[in-house]
Amino acid sequence: MKKINFAIQKSGRLTEKSLGILRDCGYEIEDPSRKLLIPCQNYNLDIFLLRDDDIPKYILNGICHFGIVGLNLLEEKYKEDNLTVISKLPFGKCRLSLAFKHEVKNWEDINGKTIATSYHNILRSYLKNNLEVKIADLSGGVEIAPIINMADGIFDIVSSGSTLKAHGLKESFTLMESQCVLIGPQKLEGPQKAFIEGLQKRMKSSIVSKQSSYIMLNASKNNIDKILEVMPCGDSPSIIKLSTDEFSIHGLTKKELVWETMEKMKSLGASNILVMPIEKMLE
Repeated sequence: MKKINFAIQKSGRLTEKSLGILRDCGYEIEDPSRKLLIPCQNYNLDIFLLRDDDIPKYILNGICHFGIVGLNLLEEKYKEDNLTVISKLPFGKCRLSLAFKHEVKNWEDINGKTIATSYHNILRSYLKNNLEVKIADLSGGVEIAPIINMADGIFDIVSSGSTLKAHGLKESFTLMESQCVLIGPQKLEGPQKAFIEGLQKRMKSSIVSKQSSYIMLNASKNNIDKILEVMPCGDSPSIIKLSTDEFSIHGLTKKELVWETMEKMKSLGASNILVMPIEKMLE
C-alpha cells in the first residue's frame, strides 16, 4: 500500500490533541521531540509536523494527503481552494468575536469604527452587506490595538474570554464558531480513500466511547418499564433474563450520568447498578 502522509500542527495546544485522536484510533506514533516527520510504527503512515498555515499548502501541493487544522484558518485563507472538510473534530473549539473597550449592544454602533484583526477576510465577508468599518490588518496581538488607540475594537479568536478581560475588552458579537477539522483534497481515490474511510469510522467510535459510559443493572420484570423511562440510554438497551427471577439491563449512557439518576433508578427497583468507562467501541 502506498504511504499516507498526514499533517498536524508542529507545536501548540492542538499538537497533543491531534496526536491523541490518531493514537486513540490505533496508530502507534512516538512523541515528536524535535522531529518534523514521524513514521507510524504499525501502519504505512507518516506524520508531518508543520506550521498550521502550511498544512493546507502541503495538501494542495500533493505532498500530504490529509491534515488537521482549525476551521477558522481554512475559512480565512483557503476558502476558495480545492480542499474539503472531511470531519469535524471534538477539540479546538472557539469562536471569532468582535470586542470593544466599552459594551456594544447594537450593530449600528459599529458603523464607521476601526477594527483590528488577523481575520480580515472573514470579517469583510460577514460585514460586506451590513456595515462600513475600517479594518486594521494585523498578524497577531490584536488585543493591544484598542489600548494604544490604533483601533476601536478587535475581531479575534475567543475561547474562555480571559484574554479579552485581561486587556479590558468586552465581547459584543460572535460572527463564527470554529473547531478543528480533518481536511483533504476534494477528490479521493484508491489507498487514500480507503484510509480516510477507515479513519473516520475509528474516529467516530473513539469519540463516542470517550463521551459514553456502559451501564448495567438488575431489575425484576415488573420494574423494567419504569426504570427504562428514566434510564438515559442513547440506543435501545439490552435486556437479558438471569437464572433468577430478575433481568439484567445493559446500555450506553452519556458520561454526565449523575448520582441523582442512579438513585432514581434505585428507587424504582434497580439493583447492582454499575457504570463503567469504555475503552474501545466499534459500531
